[in-house]
Amino acid sequence: MKIVIIRHADPDNINNCLTEAGKIEAEALGKHYNASMFDDIYSSTLPRAVLTAQAVIKGEKEIKQVDWLREFFHDVTLEDGKKHLNWDFLPSFLEKHQEFLSPNYFEDCKEFKDVEMQKHYENVVNEFDKVLEKNGYKRDGHYYKVIDSNQKTIVFFCHFGMMCVLMSHLFNIPYTILTNFTVCQPSGVTTFVTEEREKGIAEFRMLEFGDISHLKMEGIKPSFSARFCEIFDSEDRH
Repeated sequence: MKIVIIRHADPDNINNCLTEAGKIEAEALGKHYNASMFDDIYSSTLPRAVLTAQAVIKGEKEIKQVDWLREFFHDVTLEDGKKHLNWDFLPSFLEKHQEFLSPNYFEDCKEFKDVEMQKHYENVVNEFDKVLEKNGYKRDGHYYKVIDSNQKTIVFFCHFGMMCVLMSHLFNIPYTILTNFTVCQPSGVTTFVTEEREKGIAEFRMLEFGDISHLKMEGIKPSFSARFCEIFDSEDRH
């Protein structure tokens, strides 16, 4: 089975939709992906994800909109007394507080305990596992029991923070590692596939991450959203 995770196209966060560039990105995505490629389709309920999904599916199949795929927004209060997104930390902070990247990060980080971050995380991955179990793969420790071996493709339209949560569950690593050391550009496509090398036991391995070849083929420059300044003296987002 394959899992496809698609980040929404360039967002207009103020108006909770897509920018004009985002609409063009979504249209390009819809030229290279279509409803026939997917057996089951899920989307965050936030408009930027729904609009991206609609540009691909074009009304040909049901898009299951679910709240648990909404962006993983839970602020934490750090030592400066200010609230920060739980997945956006500066390098100097992580160097000083390496517990945020440790295997026991939920237990080791007081800031995460204060806002019950583990509870929020487990709600998401439990719902994710329900979808996988419905489609033949039941979570068992770090891997999946194969209940119904198949070659279905399940797609999830969501957000960068959320996709890092889902990927961390499949990788069995802290999601904070993915949020701080990877970036998926808008409309990027990430694909996992099962490997059943031992009968009845499957793991999901990544085939591609953040693929934006659909933009390149249409001659579209990728949006800068989700990235930060490449060099400090630039005017790009810091």
